[in-house]
Amino acid sequence: MANNPTDIELIRQVLHDDNARAFSVLMQRYSSQVYSSALRLMKDEDEAAEVVQLAFIQAYRQLSSWRGENFGAWVSIIANHIALRLLEKEKRRQTEPLNENTDLPTENYDEQKEERMQSLEKAVAQLPEQDRLIIEEHYYSNVPLAEIARHLNQTENNIKVRLFRIREKLKATLVNN
Repeated sequence: MANNPTDIELIRQVLHDDNARAFSVLMQRYSSQVYSSALRLMKDEDEAAEVVQLAFIQAYRQLSSWRGENFGAWVSIIANHIALRLLEKEKRRQTEPLNENTDLPTENYDEQKEERMQSLEKAVAQLPEQDRLIIEEHYYSNVPLAEIARHLNQTENNIKVRLFRIREKLKATLVNN
């Protein structure tokens, strides 16, 4: 390996030469960034460390799908998705089962609203990966635009413009369906 290889050089070594040392360099390079991201969501150091491990394992397995974006941001987003899934699983686990004495919500089920939500989720899933990640980070994970911009090596204004364009694209998609 070169003295200070780029992420792309390291990833090529992992993909083409099955070089595990190259991936360990990537892990050392980005583990603190990914840990910070995970800790912000998990609020527990041990759980955040577990999320980091799971994120790097998943990144290694999906490395061939990496599209050349900022590797640290990519792994951080993977970590955020893992953290959110773990938090949701924990939340479901802590929910008490309904019994006869439990008050049920009085709000009527709105089938149209449910259909709109499903259409929106499908439209988001069909966005290009980086656009989808911006939407998920901003709306699902409540990550500030400045932080998304930093992760993607872009300006905050650039992210605001992209977010506006993504929303317009989603509106057009939903109107046409």
